[in-house]
Amino acid sequence: MTSTAAKALGAWLGVGALLLVGLSYELPAMTAVLIGWLVVYFVVAGLVVADAIRLRRGRDLDALQASANLVKIAAIPFFVLNFVALSRVVLHIGSADKDHFGLRGFLTALLFVVLTYLVLLPTSAYTVGCLTLMRKEDRIGRVFYGLHLILQFLFVTDIVGAMVVIEVARNRLGTARPPRVVSKHLLTGVLLVFSALSTIWLFLVAAYYLDWRTFTGTGLDFQLSIVPAVAFIVLVVVPVVPLVAFRIAVRYFLAGDLDALRRSNRAVKLTMIPLFVQNLVLTLVITGVLSAVSLYFVESKNDLWFTATIASLSLAPGIICGYLMLLPTSVYGITCLALLMRRRAITPAFCAVNVIAHLFFVTDVISALVVARRAGQALAARSNG
Repeated sequence: MTSTAAKALGAWLGVGALLLVGLSYELPAMTAVLIGWLVVYFVVAGLVVADAIRLRRGRDLDALQASANLVKIAAIPFFVLNFVALSRVVLHIGSADKDHFGLRGFLTALLFVVLTYLVLLPTSAYTVGCLTLMRKEDRIGRVFYGLHLILQFLFVTDIVGAMVVIEVARNRLGTARPPRVVSKHLLTGVLLVFSALSTIWLFLVAAYYLDWRTFTGTGLDFQLSIVPAVAFIVLVVVPVVPLVAFRIAVRYFLAGDLDALRRSNRAVKLTMIPLFVQNLVLTLVITGVLSAVSLYFVESKNDLWFTATIASLSLAPGIICGYLMLLPTSVYGITCLALLMRRRAITPAFCAVNVIAHLFFVTDVISALVVARRAGQALAARSNG
């Protein structure tokens, strides 16, 4: 059962997220309001830390994991909006301080990072309570305890680590539930929608260059060119879908459901192909257009470095955004490899090579098929044995 202090902290984080939206729109007196919010936050945070200690001493693991779950989920929109709003403020202050080489912007950023870190710490109180209690009761090992304790004091990894700790706590309590149908297929379904739209876009582009007049002139190709950008927002900027997929993967691992992991990994990797092809084509088109435009400003061969710089600067964002979208699609594959290693169905070398392969374009799809086959063989051997 979620504690009252955890609910209060979650609600106050929600209020903070709304105030950060106001900061982005430069509403009057918003800075003063945020300072007031911060003061109240630390008061609530003190109550949360005391509550986590109380639950830890009472050995109430169920309340600890439920409270940790609420607080960490509530913290996600706050920290996402915090990054967006404060980045905008820092850039504005830094650009206005040209006489001092943006020093004010740097100092403002440093201040915001410190304050944001202080806000982060109380959100990990219940997760740390879960870890210390499970370690004392010998429900987890030392390596797991030490690693996840460190993760709770770092940005981003605290969310990921908390989800693992929460799922492990539920598994140890015997309260873990099978994933719901929507949760199980959420990542695959989202990728399927984006890839279907990407396939239509690729077809329209091909029709344009092949002069298939029946399919051209609708303007749909231009409208669908925003699909990779929307996919980036869904898979990276607002990380709800990736976090759900990660949580499901952890549940499969703890339940030992190798078949579900291999099927999910294969489905995700095959479904995403059209989306990533569209992203690649758009990146190359944008790079080509900007490079061609920059050639008009080149007066001699010695100035070709200018075009090369423009090409690099236009190519890099597309590759980086594509790579960030790739990472969530590898969660099932890496978890599948971890489960195979746990069952000693693969060698450490096989695991390491395929984990690396899952982190790069093209090789991730090939590796997914290889891992799916190996997992299938392991399942067959186990059923026959």
